[in-house]
Amino acid sequence: MRGKLLLAGAMLWLAGGAYGQLTRQEMAARMEAETRQLAAAGVEYSEAWTPPGQDKAWAMDCSNTARWLYASTLGKSLPRTASSQYEALRTERRLWSKSALKNLKPGDLLFWENTYRPQRKPPITHVMVYLGKDANGRMWMAGSQGSRGVDVYAFDPSKPMGGYNWFLWFKKKGRFIAYGRPA
Repeated sequence: MRGKLLLAGAMLWLAGGAYGQLTRQEMAARMEAETRQLAAAGVEYSEAWTPPGQDKAWAMDCSNTARWLYASTLGKSLPRTASSQYEALRTERRLWSKSALKNLKPGDLLFWENTYRPQRKPPITHVMVYLGKDANGRMWMAGSQGSRGVDVYAFDPSKPMGGYNWFLWFKKKGRFIAYGRPA
């Protein structure tokens, strides 16, 4: 796996620049282009998809989509699940609460909790990749969601996402809680 990621990084360097030298805007543009290619190919949420040059299929849920975007554009490996990505960034002190959104940069990982009933603490259940703002100031993110599969989505940090019922009538809404910067 590591060799294949290094090969992907070498290919990016040959294509016009080492991934360490990409600006955040270039990185976001590459991630957006890769996401749109997957969307055009009709990759659904949790669908088995085999990345180019790999032998095993990946279930393209939110965390594997973030992993693929980082691997294909930066040659960087991320942990497998949204919660393990969150924990790795927390341990590295590269995680910020949603109250610090003014410092959000393209390529940051966006984390939600309780989008479904979690079996772990903290209850991190969803991750997407922040792409930046358009000319109208709207924020965009890339990744995979159950509603439309792999795609580019509008990002509204105040909007609930997912959730679950407990005790029949209580609803726990999924909410955006933090972002982290792996690159």
